[in-house]
Amino acid sequence: MNYQSVRTAIETPFQTNYGALSPAIPVFFDNFYNVLSDSVDEFIHVNIKFGLTTETALTSSHNHIRGIVIVRICSEKNKGPARNQTLATTAFTTLNTLDNTAKATSGVYVRMGQIDGPSFTTVEGGQESRKGLYPFFMSRIETDFQAQLTP
Repeated sequence: MNYQSVRTAIETPFQTNYGALSPAIPVFFDNFYNVLSDSVDEFIHVNIKFGLTTETALTSSHNHIRGIVIVRICSEKNKGPARNQTLATTAFTTLNTLDNTAKATSGVYVRMGQIDGPSFTTVEGGQESRKGLYPFFMSRIETDFQAQLTP
């Protein structure tokens, strides 16, 4: 079981796709959050949460990993939702591309579930209340995933 390989398989397409936009959009991942919040107008945060991975009753192989991908898209507050929705489209495209990538003979094979969202907030408080997000309009997209590691 290799969590880092699964992270890499999911995170790399986000970094590539948002980096290809003009201008490039900063993408932050787990354990590295937006420390640039005073100097950027928009950014993406991708969070991967792993689920049950060692339940032998489900499978005798521990090379099957399940979890959730949460994508938060942050854009300027009080500018309307259009830019945020444009950036959310890149997240949808990235998740769909991951889901449609053919299975290789070795490596990590990822399949996404149904995509939930986007849900929008101005992050005034509550569950998503992180001080670094206050100046942003935010949308959230999430989906479950299953990954298979083939040696």
